[in-house]
Amino acid sequence: MGRAKKFTSDELSVFCDQIAMMLNGGIPLFEAIHIMNGEMEDAATKEVLNKLDEKLSENAMFCEALESTGAFPDYMIHMIRVGETTGKTEEVMRGLSEYYEREHSVFSSIRSAIAYPLVLFAIMAVILIVLVWKILPIFEKMFLELSSDVAETTKTSLSVGMTIGRVIAIVTIAVLALMLAIFIWYKTKSGEKIIKQWLTNFSFTGKLANRMSVGRFISSMSLMLSGGMNITEALDLSMSSATNTDVHNKIVKCKELYESNEPFDAALKESGLVKGMEARMITVGEKSGSTDEVFAKLAKQYNNEITEKLTKVSSTVETVLVVVLALLVGAVLLSVMIPLVGMISSIA
Repeated sequence: MGRAKKFTSDELSVFCDQIAMMLNGGIPLFEAIHIMNGEMEDAATKEVLNKLDEKLSENAMFCEALESTGAFPDYMIHMIRVGETTGKTEEVMRGLSEYYEREHSVFSSIRSAIAYPLVLFAIMAVILIVLVWKILPIFEKMFLELSSDVAETTKTSLSVGMTIGRVIAIVTIAVLALMLAIFIWYKTKSGEKIIKQWLTNFSFTGKLANRMSVGRFISSMSLMLSGGMNITEALDLSMSSATNTDVHNKIVKCKELYESNEPFDAALKESGLVKGMEARMITVGEKSGSTDEVFAKLAKQYNNEITEKLTKVSSTVETVLVVVLALLVGAVLLSVMIPLVGMISSIA
């Protein structure tokens, strides 16, 4: 088998949901995978399902079969291992489906917030290129050919205006190229790590990045606690999967407090992971024995909040780019049209 397919959050959500539905219908795991394999048309996905089918026919555990393909995330494999050990595979698969659905929703919002401004900026660059190198030279040539009596100063002003327009266009193209380079670099592991760290430290995006990381922690805790994992194990797994340094340190502190016999809700609050109403909800949940349900509600709240904030960021960026586009195009036009008006006056 060649390089393993890496499933997207949306694909993982659908996969887990289908498995959960078939388990709920009394269909064994190996038969469920066999059914999905028979109906699959995508070659890369079918290759993964073939591998799963083969491993399950050898009586391997589902988590081991998933791990052998190299196509599924470690977090998902670990959670399914917990589900198989506790006899809650169906519940874990359903929880994973909801978890990856939330992940997909957040990532879609992020892509929208990045992609649309990038496209808008690209359009801006194209407009400036056409304006400076196609349209304005036609006007320049036309007016210079009208009369040889045009003052030298006017010709110089026109030349300077054209130069300014070209400089603005070149700078815009350079910025666009830089944005594309950063986007491509983000696709690499090292680039993703460095850019995420920079966004975390940048004041404009730091709070949002931190909120997203805390939201992922809460979503993970909801899934792990409902899957039968104890709090210490859940904190350990959350700690290992946290990419935000600040949130990682808070999870470490939370675990230390909890292991020193601090109540879980108090440890969460003291570590700074939750506060205010969130902390009170977890306190009530712990006393009523429904901590996992409280975390599930908080996960949905975080998802809605993050989506709303990303939409606002995207709208702000779009508005700024539209204003910048108008100013740049206006600057280019003025830098050339003012000398042209002077030429028309001198000719008249």
